[in-house]
Amino acid sequence: MSGQQPKASAAGSPADGSAGAALSAAGPGQHAQAQAQAQAQAQAQAHAQSGQLAAFFKELGYGATYSSNVILAVLEQVGIYPSNAASKISEADVARLLAMMALSHTGLPENATLQSLAASILSEPECDMLRNMNTWNIDLFFPVLVKLNPGISWTNVLRNLDTPEMAFPDPNSFALVLKASKAVLQDIYLFPTNVFLERWSNSGAQLSFLRYTVQMAAELLTMIKTLPRRVVPLDVTPPGNVGRSVVGSAAVSPWNSLDLVQCIIELGDSPFADEAKALVDLGIQQSPDLILLGFAQLLTSWSNIIKEYGPTLVMIFLAGHPHAPYVLPRVWQVAPGLFISGLVLMHSKDPSCLSRILDIAQEMKALAQILEAKPYSFSIDLASLASRREYLNLEKWLQDHIRDDGNNFIRSCLEFLNTKIVLQLARQDPTQMVAQSVPLSVEIVAIFLRILHESATIMSPQNADIFREVLAMCSQAYPRLAGAAEDVPFVEGTTFPSDVDEEANSYYEKIYKGELSINQVVDMLQRLKVSENQRDQEVYRCTIYNLFDEYKFFKDYPEKELAVTSVLFGLLIQKQIVTAMDLGMALRFALDALRQPVGSKLFKFGLQALMQFQTRLFEWPQYCGLLLQIDHLHDAQPEIIQTIKNAQKQATNPGSSLAMGGGVGQGPADSMDMNAAARHKAIAGNGLLKGSGGSGSLGQGRADDTVFKAVSPEFSPGDTPAEVPSEAIQDKILFIINNLSFANFDNKVADMREILDPSFYAWFSQYLVVKRASIEPNFHSLYISFLDSLEAPQLYNHVLRETLHNISMLLNSEKTVTSSQERTLLKNLGTWLGGITLAKNKPIRHKHLSVKDLLMEGYSSSRLIVVIPFVCKVLEQSGSSRVFRMPNPWLMANMRLLVELYHFAELKLNLKFEIEVLCKNLKMDITEVQPTEILRMQMQRLAAEEAAEHSSMHNPSTMTGYATASTPMAALHTAMEQGDEGTGVGYPNLASFITFNPNIAIFTTQPSLKRIVHIAIDRSIREVIMLPVVERSVTIAVVATRELVIKDFALEPNEDKMRKSAHFMAQSLAGSLASVSSREPLRMAMNANLRNLLIQNGFTEQTVPEQVVYIIVSDNLDLACSVMEKAAAEKAIPEIDDSLAPAYVNRRKHRERTGQPYFDIAVYSSSRYPSILPESLRLRTGGLSLSQMRVYEDFLHIPHSIDRQARLPAAPARGEPHMPFNMGGNGVVAMGMEEVVPAPSPQQIIEKFSQLITELDKQLAENASIAFVELPAQHVVHTLMVQIPLLLTQLPSVDDFALVFSQKVVQLLYKSTSHIARTVYAITLKRFCEASKPLLKELKEWFLYHDDERKYDTAVTVVLLENEFLSISEVDMQLARQIETARPFVIDFSTAFLSALFFENKKFYYTDALFTIQALKKLQAAGKSTASVDRLLEDVSQMSSIVAVKNMIGNEPADKNVLREQLGTVFQEWVNIYYHPSSNEETHKAFVDQLQTILKADAISPLFFRVCTEISIDSHQAIIKSGAGASVRAYHAVDAFARLIVLLVSQHTDPSGADHNLSRLNLTTKILSITVLVLVHAHEQGQGRFNQRPFYRLFSSLLNDLHAYEAQLQPIYIQILSAISNTFLTLQPTFLPGFTFAWLQLIAHRYFMPRLLMSENQKFWPFFQRLLVDLFRFLGPFLRHGHLAESTRLLYRGSLRIMLVLLHDFPEFLCDYHFSLVDVIPHTCIQLRNLILSAFPRNMRLPDPFTPNLKVELLPEINQSPRVLSDYTSSLMVNNFKHDVDTYLKTRGPVSFLTDLRSRLLLDPAQKPSVGSSKYNVPMINALVLYVGVQAIAQAQHKQQLQGSSSITHSPPMDLFQQLVVDLDLEGRYLFLSAIANQLRYPNSHTHYFSCVLLYLFAEASQEVIQEQITRVLIERLIVNRPHPYGLLITFIELIRNPHYNFWEHSSFISGAPEIERLFQNAAKSINNSMARAPQ
Repeated sequence: MSGQQPKASAAGSPADGSAGAALSAAGPGQHAQAQAQAQAQAQAQAHAQSGQLAAFFKELGYGATYSSNVILAVLEQVGIYPSNAASKISEADVARLLAMMALSHTGLPENATLQSLAASILSEPECDMLRNMNTWNIDLFFPVLVKLNPGISWTNVLRNLDTPEMAFPDPNSFALVLKASKAVLQDIYLFPTNVFLERWSNSGAQLSFLRYTVQMAAELLTMIKTLPRRVVPLDVTPPGNVGRSVVGSAAVSPWNSLDLVQCIIELGDSPFADEAKALVDLGIQQSPDLILLGFAQLLTSWSNIIKEYGPTLVMIFLAGHPHAPYVLPRVWQVAPGLFISGLVLMHSKDPSCLSRILDIAQEMKALAQILEAKPYSFSIDLASLASRREYLNLEKWLQDHIRDDGNNFIRSCLEFLNTKIVLQLARQDPTQMVAQSVPLSVEIVAIFLRILHESATIMSPQNADIFREVLAMCSQAYPRLAGAAEDVPFVEGTTFPSDVDEEANSYYEKIYKGELSINQVVDMLQRLKVSENQRDQEVYRCTIYNLFDEYKFFKDYPEKELAVTSVLFGLLIQKQIVTAMDLGMALRFALDALRQPVGSKLFKFGLQALMQFQTRLFEWPQYCGLLLQIDHLHDAQPEIIQTIKNAQKQATNPGSSLAMGGGVGQGPADSMDMNAAARHKAIAGNGLLKGSGGSGSLGQGRADDTVFKAVSPEFSPGDTPAEVPSEAIQDKILFIINNLSFANFDNKVADMREILDPSFYAWFSQYLVVKRASIEPNFHSLYISFLDSLEAPQLYNHVLRETLHNISMLLNSEKTVTSSQERTLLKNLGTWLGGITLAKNKPIRHKHLSVKDLLMEGYSSSRLIVVIPFVCKVLEQSGSSRVFRMPNPWLMANMRLLVELYHFAELKLNLKFEIEVLCKNLKMDITEVQPTEILRMQMQRLAAEEAAEHSSMHNPSTMTGYATASTPMAALHTAMEQGDEGTGVGYPNLASFITFNPNIAIFTTQPSLKRIVHIAIDRSIREVIMLPVVERSVTIAVVATRELVIKDFALEPNEDKMRKSAHFMAQSLAGSLASVSSREPLRMAMNANLRNLLIQNGFTEQTVPEQVVYIIVSDNLDLACSVMEKAAAEKAIPEIDDSLAPAYVNRRKHRERTGQPYFDIAVYSSSRYPSILPESLRLRTGGLSLSQMRVYEDFLHIPHSIDRQARLPAAPARGEPHMPFNMGGNGVVAMGMEEVVPAPSPQQIIEKFSQLITELDKQLAENASIAFVELPAQHVVHTLMVQIPLLLTQLPSVDDFALVFSQKVVQLLYKSTSHIARTVYAITLKRFCEASKPLLKELKEWFLYHDDERKYDTAVTVVLLENEFLSISEVDMQLARQIETARPFVIDFSTAFLSALFFENKKFYYTDALFTIQALKKLQAAGKSTASVDRLLEDVSQMSSIVAVKNMIGNEPADKNVLREQLGTVFQEWVNIYYHPSSNEETHKAFVDQLQTILKADAISPLFFRVCTEISIDSHQAIIKSGAGASVRAYHAVDAFARLIVLLVSQHTDPSGADHNLSRLNLTTKILSITVLVLVHAHEQGQGRFNQRPFYRLFSSLLNDLHAYEAQLQPIYIQILSAISNTFLTLQPTFLPGFTFAWLQLIAHRYFMPRLLMSENQKFWPFFQRLLVDLFRFLGPFLRHGHLAESTRLLYRGSLRIMLVLLHDFPEFLCDYHFSLVDVIPHTCIQLRNLILSAFPRNMRLPDPFTPNLKVELLPEINQSPRVLSDYTSSLMVNNFKHDVDTYLKTRGPVSFLTDLRSRLLLDPAQKPSVGSSKYNVPMINALVLYVGVQAIAQAQHKQQLQGSSSITHSPPMDLFQQLVVDLDLEGRYLFLSAIANQLRYPNSHTHYFSCVLLYLFAEASQEVIQEQITRVLIERLIVNRPHPYGLLITFIELIRNPHYNFWEHSSFISGAPEIERLFQNAAKSINNSMARAPQ
């Protein structure tokens, strides 16, 4: 089109006034057109004058770039001609145009001005095409500009894009810039990428461009010559496979650009640091080696990016990366500091990797430099290991660093030794698991101590103190070094300042002189110790040091001074003045003194000191053991020995030793306190499975205190003696494990076999389980495979034993209950245990671990929080087993018990979640698993045993453990005096069973309330138990039991069995009946008593609301019922015994007199059915069988209320006055009739009501000026408000009396003059209504519907609304009806009421009273309004938030937050209007008309729609979080917003009046864009928590509402749908995976998909085709894998259903776009491809393919070419491939074309295929096949030849096909043949041609593998479920039935395998049967 000449010349430069001349010269018919041109010219000149050329083009729209003529014409409008373009068009102008087009590449409306301009240039068809343009014609536009001004530098144009308004919001904008550059530069590889790597002021746009470049156009960074600086040079290939691999990957990686890496590093210091880091994360995923090398080469300073990522990257390569041999040496050469930072980080993460670090340092010959690194903790550790391997002279190294760095380095050495010694001590304790690190040998420690000793003279006092502690710890960890402390001069000669030393000595002088008491000195030392003053602490340390230093002289002290010193010494220990190391030394001194001979001064000193701290001895049980080893102490002080023994027994944790590891028995130096060890261990901070020295530590419990006995690790793993390998072997083993991976698996297994001797199995298994399996669950599979490969069964036994041993220790540790870290370790070990047993099809033996017993032990000990997660992790591994997976009986039995715990054990949510996750992983439905009854039976059994034990203990004479009424009268009165009178309750032991809800805070603030609750429940039980409830229940139960027992035991001789069974049944029946019958009376009594007691004790309704009373009663109702149940059960025992006494006597006498079987002839003969009963029910001589007896025993197992209340107190049953009832030993209570207080009569209650209501009215009058909320909580008004409603509960007919009481309250309500009185009476009415539902109905009817002038009181009505007695909607509706009567008092009331409601109260929107306002407006329209009505309506009109927004727009620019708030209020008003009952179309239209007045402002419209979208979504989220679920209310705002959008669009008009439809389309696009913006933002913010439901509802409601308003939108309805289609395209799953399911539902919406596909002339089919293509592109990567996740399977199923709908309703769509759809579907999805290829036009009738002798070539459709709307030639445009194909098809040349064809179908090496994809360019193969076929058919039709086999042979197309089928390998041939099979569809010329091609290739194949692949392609599409493509069927039938192809003869592959042969035979049989059934 662009090459055509315009109809009217636009050449020349018009002079001023040319527009007017044109108008005057125009004729009548041309006047309008000329006027439009003049208007366009005027607009253009205005834009040109302001420099806004880009804005002018944007205003004209996409058509302005339709052709070169149109572009030139538009430029002429702004005064730009070819003659002046060089000066008029600048590089900045071009940049602004490029930026504008990038940001507006879609969604611009048509422009009428442009249409008029184009009409003068273009023809009508061209004008139509111009109107249909939907984006800029970039390929043409910018070349025209550059041609006009050849001096434009495109590099400068791109550089000028650095403006604040530039952005790349989506990939399309980025692609547009590239497209424009390619059009101008002619070669995209000339693109100046370096421009975008310079320093930009708009960093956000720069980062967006770089991100899209890396993701979409990597060649801009790899092939551009303007970027010469490369991270890895490509011109030099390094030696070795690794180097070549690095260079090969760098050649195609965008990150091989130093400029790019440098740019990102600089951007990391900008405000866009997060985006820069995200780009670095992407680079690390793609090319970590290039990123690290780039950092190293650019490391001039430590920027934020390098500081954060550099060390981590180095650590990645240090840990083992394929490219590490190439990368690490270069990093060391270029940036050694960066390399060392990685080493330090690696060491800090895992100190055990030190061996690998040393190996790397030696390999790179960099040890000396690395040892200079800081922190010193790293370099010292590395130096120690290097010295042990003889790589370093450690002594000289330490001396040099101490000389250079002095005390700083000494301090580091001391801290290092401290950490190592603590870990060494922990290793000596077999019950502890510690973090893995390289241990120090004794020789290395000796070197450190020696060098530090030599440096003692330069040590600071602080370092000297630490050195002393370290030396003491060394004596524990390394006994050989125990004497080292004595060789250090400064330990005994530590000096303090003279003044400090003098002050410390002065205290001792004062003590000995008696001026200070010992307690005063102890208190003083305590203050000095915690003082923040440095000198005070010096004095403290000096005082303690002097005391310890004097110990050697204590033997010379006088008796008096020694006694004082010993007491002081002991109190320092007792009062915890000395701690840590000082405490250890003090204890050692005391122990040493006691070892001296009896009578010596030191012995006396030690004994006196010991007596001072003997109460703390239980803390140190091993110290007690050392004391007990002193023989002479037993003889001299037996009392002290007994105290020591008691303390040792009291110790809860014998593992809390004084010395970690070696114990204190090794000598004085071993008496270090455990607290010191624990403190130093805390400093180390690397403990694994660590426990402190206290209780709860791993494995520290005593054997008798073991909680879990279901785990037994005690078994012998083998006979080989256990040994600890040498340090060298340990290093080798650790090195192997540290570097183990699947990549080097076989090598490491071989290495381990060589060094792992069987004697090391115990050590290795402990290391593997504790240091690896327990903390590295991600590597379990690696370690298990490693164990399997070692093929050492004995090692497996060791590992299993070690695993069980550690599991047992963790399970029994108290710390596991409280520490989540310990529980995590236990879960990891559970996964490990299941992995080495169940997952390997090996059982977990019952003697090692009984899962059921473990769960029950956990339940019994209340440790399910420990057990359930562990068991779930173990059982989870059965999912990987062939043996133990469902329905394995062992697994199901354990699962059933878990499900029982889930339902009946009252588990916390996290434990239930563990069980749910287990069921999900095992693919079980928890609702379908039948729970066991183990737990419930045990609970019942325990309850029965406790009850029996309790009863027999206190009443031994009772038979079978049940209590009887045998308490003497004296005991009865005693109990009454002690219970009821003394405590106020009859059940003092009931308090321990009362439930106090922890959520009720008043129980904490008012503890007395618990006592009140106890008394109320006690009193209620006593009241109800006097009713005939218990007696009636017992009577019924006894009668029923007697009849059944006498019948069933007619042949039973043993009266004891009869009595026991009768007791079981009678107790169960009586208890159940009593519990049910007493429930409601108890509820009412508890309510009444609790309220009365609360009032009596001063609790008001404010302090204890009604809801709290209801909760208390509900929580404890079961308890009260349980007491009633127990009373009835106990009462039933004597009753049933009395009833059955004759039967007992008869059996006893019969047994005593005769030895014959018993036979109750009276009972047995009276039975009508003894002989006809079934065998299981028939009575037998000798009594009941076991199964029959079990029926009575099962009465014990029936759950009752009593089962839910463990160990309930016995309850008294109703009886005669003063009759005693056994209370189970807890007290005796007598309940007499004379104690019952008579209930008040109704008359008394009415009188009481009158008194209370009068008093209330009086109090309200006195407090009229006070607000209700200001009343004190204990005010008498609150008390009266509680007492008055309670009166109703004491009346027989609540409803009747409630009406009477409410009449009085209503009278007072309307007579009240104060607000407080009206509020109180309204609340009182509300409480009356809570007690009587009919009253609520009566009152509402009067307030709303009764025609009584008295009710029209404004203040009363407002109060009723405020207290939610009435709803505003009800009042609004009824008031509007009353206004219609036009009665004056109603109108006056309405105006006053609305004024008070809106302007005084301000709690309601004006939209809440729409009915009333509309009624008043009607009144005003009818001329019946008053002045007050007019004023009210005027005020209401100003209340609208729309008016407020208008005012804000008119004034100064307002705060954006305030504006957002106002706009939110506008939207809330719309929601209220939309859901108001009076709402209608007219109301909606009025609101929208008002709203459009503010939306005209450019700043308001986008903000308003964004606010509406956000409020809608936030409203949904808030309601869902509140617990309302997916209720309809959650979508109110969303649905209202959707309707608002449709109304705004339908009523929108163009302000200029030019084109209303275009303006509506623009508005729709704007709203959709804003919605997309909010959705994308929510998706990015929510990540995995993104909720797609509200957005789905918004779009769905929008489509529904658009359909409802289709008539109003008809001219543009389909265009709106196309805009929505573009929106859906933007929201495609590839970009927003979290929106996928909603997106799939939306594109298949009934008002979207059908409407697009039913559009006229299929105009909008491409829109839907793009959506489907994007869907399958997203699904493709998932479908290529065999195993689909559940979510993917669901998505695929939904996609399949859409395709089925299309196949059924729109088959033509699938026919026309089959190529593009099949092109993006993976080859594994055969059925989906068949579904698409099976489509055929609805007007076509397909002949039966099984018809015998069917001649396909004779079908009329076979010569018709199908319509193909897919673009199948674009894939052939690459490298002029299509041109070469065309040349060959025409000339059969050149010959090299066929030979090179295969290589040209391969993917470009630069295009790295994704996982699971092909190395071939599949789209190109598909396009080539179809294109060649189309050309072949066209040639054949042109030559008028038939299309038989003769017509296709020896032709260029066939030569090409034959060449491909021979040259391609198996994969390529399969893709090629599949491309041919994709064209075998319904009858058409394509189907016939490709069918012939396929058969010809089969017949002419020179290799059988070709025939096999052709057969495979056909058969794999036929063996799946229907539908099958028609062409595929006829081709296969022809192949197997036509003897020409000899299919069954020479195709040996058919019979190559039995199953394959059977497959073909079945296929042939099916075809033959179908042909036999087909009509002949």
